[in-house]
Amino acid sequence: MSSDAVQSMVDRLKAVNWKSPGEAFEKGYSRAALMQEYFRRAALWINAYGEPRRWPFVDLAEIVNPDIRADPAVIADIEDFIDDACGSSYAMDGGSAAVQWAALTSTPGVQLPPLPDPYEPLLRLYERGGVGFSFANGFIDFGMIMVPRGNWRMHLSPTPAVELSDEALDSLDARKWAEINALAERSNQSTNHG
Repeated sequence: MSSDAVQSMVDRLKAVNWKSPGEAFEKGYSRAALMQEYFRRAALWINAYGEPRRWPFVDLAEIVNPDIRADPAVIADIEDFIDDACGSSYAMDGGSAAVQWAALTSTPGVQLPPLPDPYEPLLRLYERGGVGFSFANGFIDFGMIMVPRGNWRMHLSPTPAVELSDEALDSLDARKWAEINALAERSNQSTNHG
């Protein structure tokens, strides 16, 4: 495995502003779409390699090749860092799984099918407002937006939920907030004229 790839992933996770509730709220629509895309990609890998022990924050590297693992000290370090930064066990699970994935995919000779990187949507979600979500009655709650957790099979789809570029994500948030504001404006007008 390439220690450079693992260190690069650790550095990326450590650069996240894990507690950013204002940004998390403003970017809630794109973050919800990124969670859907993470679920979709994880489901594609699980479908190819087998059942996870738990869902939804899955250590896919362990399922794909349990013999290739990151240095346990590196995993302990990133889990401690994320725990101190935000206290979320979900973020710790997702972060350590992304580091394990970096270890797997950077190992010479590893052959993988042409499936999309499963953790990139989750990383993009974290980079757009930290954790800022919770589990609620079978949903991932982003404030005004709920994403059904379900089981992994319900997320199997060949169609991406969202494009991962900043432009596409920012555009999604802007469009959705414009719709909410227009709806609120119409509601105010009908109340004032009623």
